Amino acid sequence: MEQIVKGTSNYFENIENINLKDHDTVFLMLSIPPHCNYRCKKCFNSLDSKKIKKSLSLDDVLKIIKEAKELGVKSINILGEGEPLVYKNIKKIVEYIDELGMILTMATNARMLDKDMADFLYKHNVVVGISLDTLDEKEYIEYCRGNADLKEVLKNINYLRKLYSKNIYKKNGYKVYQLLIHSTIASNNYEQMEKLKDFCGDDIYFDCQLISAVGDAKKNISSFKKGKKTFKEIQKEIKPPMILSKTKDGETICGLFYYGIFIGYTGDVILDASIEESLKYLGNTKKLSLKELNDRRIKLRDIYLQGYNLSGYCPIRDKKSLNKFKKDLKDNKIKI
Repeated sequence: MEQIVKGTSNYFENIENINLKDHDTVFLMLSIPPHCNYRCKKCFNSLDSKKIKKSLSLDDVLKIIKEAKELGVKSINILGEGEPLVYKNIKKIVEYIDELGMILTMATNARMLDKDMADFLYKHNVVVGISLDTLDEKEYIEYCRGNADLKEVLKNINYLRKLYSKNIYKKNGYKVYQLLIHSTIASNNYEQMEKLKDFCGDDIYFDCQLISAVGDAKKNISSFKKGKKTFKEIQKEIKPPMILSKTKDGETICGLFYYGIFIGYTGDVILDASIEESLKYLGNTKKLSLKELNDRRIKLRDIYLQGYNLSGYCPIRDKKSLNKFKKDLKDNKIKI
């Protein structure tokens, strides 16, 4: 039976029977301030060299979530820029999203996901995605740095899996999950992929993607190439990512990119986490309504897809078209 994760494009289309092509915006990617207890080599951010700006207040964040609900957003994703469980307001945000009946997906390293936090997230119907790239303790510390502790993380995962296994259900020929492990695979940890898949078993969804050379991952890319398999060989063996969807023209695309609006922790709206140059074309939630910002996002998204020949499902994985687009944004060659 095919597996599916609650809150993804596939979930809405195959479980909720929602045709995403009838909707402009389904997802809100909401960043929290870039504070983290880890310093992962693969991180998209460069936290140690990043100047932290003034973040949105709790009231600002709740207002954005309310506007998103009114806009038709069904799923909120807290995937960065920092570790969500470090953020002081995370519980209030979780409670509010649940109160509005929206689906929240949260990415975490699980180091702080103790019994009390696990019970809280489970109570409020949070889809939990845990980043885990190896089951080898020495490698884990080397990859994650900071206060990484694999034994503690595995203890937290094992408690969480007991809770969330109760929520696994079958519908329309699919098995639906609310707990997943996401692994970033490269040459150096390719041998861990099957071990991680086995660790997940039948009660945790396993998702993996090839590493992208962005942020700290770009600085450390040479260390990820130490192994028997090349990146191209690995890519052929990895199953399609769970975030895939279709554009209104039927092309395969990242559902979060196509049907989602990305809001940084300062309220800045950008087209994608890797396209900061788009900010000056879009704007900030403190100056414009979410609807106005989203209308601009859709126009800029369509300009990119129609004029820059995206190869693959995600801008960040097509450097050629992405770099040309970013250069044109920087040089003010694009009009919306």
